[in-house]
Amino acid sequence: MNVKKLLALLLAIMLTASLAACGQKERGGESSSPAPEEEPDPNWPVAIGDIRIPEKPRAAVSLSPALTEVIFELGAENQLAGVSDFCDYPAGADDLPRCGTAALPDFEALSDIRPDVVFSSAALSEADTVKLQQMGAEVVVLPRAHSMDELRAIYLNTSIVLGGLEDGDQNGYDTFRALENRWDALTAAASRVTERLGGVYLRAAPLMMATGDTFEGELLAAIGIENDAAAYTGWEYPADQAVNLYPDIIFYDEGIDPEYFKGTQVYNTTDAYKQGRMYPVDGTALERQSGRMFAELEKMFAEAYPELASLLDAPPEEEPAAESSSGEESGGDDGMLDISDMTQVG
Repeated sequence: MNVKKLLALLLAIMLTASLAACGQKERGGESSSPAPEEEPDPNWPVAIGDIRIPEKPRAAVSLSPALTEVIFELGAENQLAGVSDFCDYPAGADDLPRCGTAALPDFEALSDIRPDVVFSSAALSEADTVKLQQMGAEVVVLPRAHSMDELRAIYLNTSIVLGGLEDGDQNGYDTFRALENRWDALTAAASRVTERLGGVYLRAAPLMMATGDTFEGELLAAIGIENDAAAYTGWEYPADQAVNLYPDIIFYDEGIDPEYFKGTQVYNTTDAYKQGRMYPVDGTALERQSGRMFAELEKMFAEAYPELASLLDAPPEEEPAAESSSGEESGGDDGMLDISDMTQVG
């Protein structure tokens, strides 16, 4: 074999080997498994009206004493980085930075915290809302409830914002269900009342009391009390009708001095006063609508109908399996929850 033929043969062998190697490399690339896609987090993002919360809030601020109590009840206090100037319960709230109020936020304190979410029970001004949004915070306004259904929504919405679509929803359901069990026991006991007492809840002297249009007025009826102020509105019993006010029982805010009733015929001529059916109430607990409200209502019922108080200790009936509210309410292709019906965005 001459030299030229030998060189040609060697080049052919080298070319064949090179092509084979390239083919193996390409086939190897085609057969290699792609990196598995990361499973989407079922909890995030959460949508509330125009607000989107992409991930679990690192730091939240509550400018509402009522919502602060709810957050603690939900066990989410570790996410709470600041509270309003008026938050005084539970004890853990005392250790958190003060951030003003919904009417007058303390932006210096808020800028130090840089919260992801700011909760409020009242709408903030447009200017304050914009400032918070520019700071990177979403403003979630959950107004005071006027019914048990609205109160349930407050617990669920707060829990979903802090814990996500699935975990937060379940935690909110479980937390409020425990309160509903107490409420069910209370209303069941009230249904056993054979002779209902007529009464009032006096929030402030002389005649600021729970009228028929108030949630507190509905609560009185729920615990078996005929609300003597049910015909009126706006927390005002008309002064010219005070001569007709003769309640069997009076619940009054604990801030009112009991001696006050001794000196006014509006009250000292009533059966409630004469028979000693005058009971102080923690009005703040009723106003904040947290778990303390249920405890206060149980106390009020026991004072009005002591013979039925033992019914409140009866074991609750076995409840059905929990149903996730987010599964019913979630919508849209992105799987985000829209709870704007109960949530006002400032």
